[in-house]
Amino acid sequence: MERLVGALVSFLAERGDVFVYLATALAVVGRLTMPVEVRRRLGSALVFAALFVVLRLIASGLPSGGAELDAIAVGFGGLCIARVGFVFAVDVVIERRGTRPMNALVRDVIQAGVYIVVVLVVLRMMDLQPTSLLATGTVLTAVLGLSLQETLGHLFAGIAVQIERPVRVGDWIVMDKIDYTGRVIAMNWRSVTIQGDDRGQLVVPNGVFARTPFFNYTKSGVPIRRHLYFTLPYDVLPQRAHEAILAACRECPDVLADPPASVFTWRTNDKGVEYWLRFFVDEYAVRDPAQSAVMTRLLYELKRRKLALALPLANQYLHYVDESAAARELEEATRDRRAALDAVDFLAPLSEAAKADLARRAHRKLYAGGEVLLHKGDVARSFYVVRRGEVAVRVDGREVRRLGEGEFFGELALLTGSERSADVVATRESEVLEIDDAMFRDVLKAEPAVAEGVSEIVARRRAELEALSEQGAQSRRDQRGVADEILQGIRKVFGLGE
Repeated sequence: MERLVGALVSFLAERGDVFVYLATALAVVGRLTMPVEVRRRLGSALVFAALFVVLRLIASGLPSGGAELDAIAVGFGGLCIARVGFVFAVDVVIERRGTRPMNALVRDVIQAGVYIVVVLVVLRMMDLQPTSLLATGTVLTAVLGLSLQETLGHLFAGIAVQIERPVRVGDWIVMDKIDYTGRVIAMNWRSVTIQGDDRGQLVVPNGVFARTPFFNYTKSGVPIRRHLYFTLPYDVLPQRAHEAILAACRECPDVLADPPASVFTWRTNDKGVEYWLRFFVDEYAVRDPAQSAVMTRLLYELKRRKLALALPLANQYLHYVDESAAARELEEATRDRRAALDAVDFLAPLSEAAKADLARRAHRKLYAGGEVLLHKGDVARSFYVVRRGEVAVRVDGREVRRLGEGEFFGELALLTGSERSADVVATRESEVLEIDDAMFRDVLKAEPAVAEGVSEIVARRRAELEALSEQGAQSRRDQRGVADEILQGIRKVFGLGE
């Protein structure tokens, strides 16, 4: 240390002025071109440079030469050099290379160490020994120590936190005793600053922070479990409830498939049976969007399965049923579905009675935006007509088509029993009509002659779909042969004679 101080004394005495002016020039350039935070940090360097120039001018005008004042001026020049060098080394060279930002407390400790060295240099130039100053300031040191006891406690607690590193800037934590959840945005000499979801900031002194238990949801690096509770009526069997709740978790973008979601039949209450859903997310920051997505999709899933969340048993509702009004409502719904089915070209060969029967029996289903209606490779036997909204048809992750109101999909799987050839995803809230194989079987058994007309229309649509895929481009077949193949598939699937 003695040699270092001596070398710095010689350096500042011989070439210090040049480096002070160079550091000042760099600080000015930085103040004009660097980001706001760097410009703020370079402000103190310009203050040191100004004090250096002013004290040098005053010292040069004194009769005795002002050796002591000149030494202090050199000290400010050294502080200027130290500040500029430190800011450029840390903020420009290290952190701009993608390195994790240096903690504020560590930064201040290093900078303070540099400043102490400069002060020792100034004391040497003034022929003063630091040990003599410490000896004469024992009483003052004791007074300052007692008055700054709490501040020093926060300081050393902050240093202990930095050494143990139980938390870093950017971690999501929950303070146990005060029940506050937020992300750590700053850690310095005195305190830890936590920003909550409401954008408010909680400043916790280091001493209090070190004594308060907290949960760190980022440090572990493992998936984070979330949970929801749902109550369904007593008449809903647990198996159906489990299937509906788990189906709501599938395809949610922020819900992990591994570990998988799980449901427990938890307890009963005055409304029905309570179920406990547990699912996992990758980051604590997405917990609320994930929970919202699961809840939203569960409501749609329950609607499609004709289920509903339970109401308190104490609530009683009287509903007067007007048979004529109910009949008119059913007639309007059937007429609306019939209009949708009239737009389906391959149903054109069916009789009016057959179309009316399908319109009466069709299932109405709702899907939220982002939900998957069909998966490629599925063997489900239904086709769908879009009544409202929009769906996207995707082949191997590539979107090939969008279907809007009045358009339909899934007819090949219904008629031939083949696997689904594409994924179908709702791009926004969508309502579809579902026609399953049982409905269509009854129609074909009543009118077997229409199978040939249906097969020709479907063959034409299949040729158009195959033209979109690479396999279809490589193996083109004549439309008549495709129609015959589809006709044979219809007869086989639905048990029709030749």
